[in-house]
Amino acid sequence: MKKNAIIYIDDTHAQVTKAFEKQARIFGTPEYREWRAYRQDFPSAQMVTKTIKKNTSKRTYKNLTYANMERFLNMQPNGKALIKEFNDQKETAAIQQNPYRAVLAWFLAKFPKYDEYKAFFADNGEAAEPTAEDADNLKVVSNF
Repeated sequence: MKKNAIIYIDDTHAQVTKAFEKQARIFGTPEYREWRAYRQDFPSAQMVTKTIKKNTSKRTYKNLTYANMERFLNMQPNGKALIKEFNDQKETAAIQQNPYRAVLAWFLAKFPKYDEYKAFFADNGEAAEPTAEDADNLKVVSNF
């Protein structure tokens, strides 16, 4: 467990964690007392929290699970052959240290434009407001 601490930067700034900053604002907490003691030594000190730089170019495959890969493969014109190849890849990758990464590498090599496919649905997948005609076509059954 990481202990909340104050790191001295200079007489006017002290680096703290976000958790420490949050707790130091609550009267009577140990962090509050620690910050008050620190301010006795450095009265003009201010808390500075460290921010972590996020890599905006990082590619993530959060929703690309085995099930979603299989659904995508089923929608292809040669889906049955692709599913067989996919299952073979899963079997082969089972001996790897990280089988998912091996199957993912195969999938992305097989479908290099998959990212464009995702972007198409992200841009055009916005849900439209239902029209009166849509409302007439919906039949809601309630037991309440």
